[in-house]
Amino acid sequence: MIVCTATLIFLLLIFAPFRIKINAQIYPQRLAAKVQAKAYFITVLKEQFVLKGMYLVCDGTVQTEINIVKIDRKNGIDLLKCLTFDRIFVSLQNNLSVVSSQKILAENVITAIATNLACSFTHCQVASEVVACINESRVCLQIAVSTSVAELSFCLIIQGVRLWMLKLAKLSKRQSRT
Repeated sequence: MIVCTATLIFLLLIFAPFRIKINAQIYPQRLAAKVQAKAYFITVLKEQFVLKGMYLVCDGTVQTEINIVKIDRKNGIDLLKCLTFDRIFVSLQNNLSVVSSQKILAENVITAIATNLACSFTHCQVASEVVACINESRVCLQIAVSTSVAELSFCLIIQGVRLWMLKLAKLSKRQSRT
């Protein structure tokens, strides 16, 4: 009986979804963004991104510079496949001294149409708003995603096998040339 209980608890921990809340603020004028991700009450990621020329400068949990020209999209790990988006909230906050009221009205109409389309095509709660503010214009995002340890592990294993197969193919091409 103890073995069955331990097995059920283990399976529950593996397959139970855990939720991650992502808060992001994007500043288009500065080409910068602040991102914070929390799983329950634990901060998983707190990062500030700034685009300087061809480099994306990351400052926070991970401190590095990424050359955006050399990003290889085919060989990377695509973790978005194992995430389920539960809620998305977008807030466009325009500086009232820079943006006209007609532009804010047009943005409001466009975001209402986009939100309606997104709600009809996805199983996710989508909301948006356009507001005027006194501070710098920015886009605020609140995203709630969920995944399980099993989904995450399965996705990482599949991506690892793909990378391994690509490396083997490159290696066999080098050997056939010599």
